[in-house]
Amino acid sequence: MKNTFKFNMMAVSIMAATTTSGVVLSESNISNTVDLSFRYRIETVDQDNFAKDANASTLRTRATIKTQWASQFDSVLEFDDVTEIGMDDFNAGADNTPQRAEYPVVADPEGTEVNQAFLRYSSDATQYAYGRQRILVGNQRFVGGVGWRQNEQTYDSFTVKSKPAENLSIDYAYVFNVNRIFGEAVTAGDHQHNTHLVNLDYKLGAGKLSAYYFSIDNESALGLSNNTLGVRYAGKVDSFAYTVEYASQSDTGDNPNDYSADYYLLSGAYQQENYSFGLDYEVLGGDVDGGQGFTTSLATLHKFQGWADVFLGTPVVGIEDLALHGSFKLNGYNFKLVYHDFSTDENGIDLGTEIDFSVAKKINKNLSVLFKYADFSSDNDNYASRSKGWLMLTYKI
Repeated sequence: MKNTFKFNMMAVSIMAATTTSGVVLSESNISNTVDLSFRYRIETVDQDNFAKDANASTLRTRATIKTQWASQFDSVLEFDDVTEIGMDDFNAGADNTPQRAEYPVVADPEGTEVNQAFLRYSSDATQYAYGRQRILVGNQRFVGGVGWRQNEQTYDSFTVKSKPAENLSIDYAYVFNVNRIFGEAVTAGDHQHNTHLVNLDYKLGAGKLSAYYFSIDNESALGLSNNTLGVRYAGKVDSFAYTVEYASQSDTGDNPNDYSADYYLLSGAYQQENYSFGLDYEVLGGDVDGGQGFTTSLATLHKFQGWADVFLGTPVVGIEDLALHGSFKLNGYNFKLVYHDFSTDENGIDLGTEIDFSVAKKINKNLSVLFKYADFSSDNDNYASRSKGWLMLTYKI
């Protein structure tokens, strides 16, 4: 299956390159757009259980070719290159840099890859796409693109997006390979799948009701296989926004663990034009007897449970995350502050606290800058205290 898909990507590349060169453009209605972006980032990590601090300086260059072949057919071809510039005192993770094991992980390995390559057919109410593509479900808590990392997570898949009624949308994806953030140079960079993803969104009252079913059969990492069924409602009354969500998960496929776990979310925020503040209570349950906690292996994990990325996997005792957050805008700057208090779902054992802070500014239509800082503190022997800092410049042409 994977070799066949690589052949298909090569065919798409040849067609796009030929069209871009102008060979066909003058005699047809085929049109192209080419986007180019650069994202330079410095990331530092000071982690208690490492003698040395990590310092990473990387540049991601992205070229995206969008081709409209006919009124209902289009394609996207996207290339990413990640290059180290200057500071390289970091472990890129997943055995990408075994010679740097004395440093904490900054999961931005060097490499050049096809990030997206897909063909799409669009009718009045439905889109069908085949190839390597982004799949972003809802807020990406369960399925996302991990867009924060320099090498994005994309999916070799067949997808259907349908809007059969004004208030209803249905998304389906069959995934046969996940191109993970660690890159194709290492085994952990690709996970073979036999996965089905279904999500329904329905506008109801002052908000949106979502129902989802994810049957994740990971043939490369059996312990990540699970079935998840959930429902979510997000709404807003005047200036108050709220979300309630519940999901149930159990093992499937060849997962060696026989477990079941639940997920809960209660969220509320007061929002005005230039500021907001709120409270989130999120629980990822565990199953000690079953040997596994609630698993979100396809999620954009950096968005949740703190930017220090301490809890990328849920322990068998589960995790409770109580988060206070606020944001405000001033003179073109966007400020955000978050405080997390972590404990186990079972027995309420303290896991630590974290403070996250960011400030972002769009300099002009092409250039934006971001500074972020995360500080995780814990007395629990299983979770080392650490602080991380980022300075990022993004330039789009």
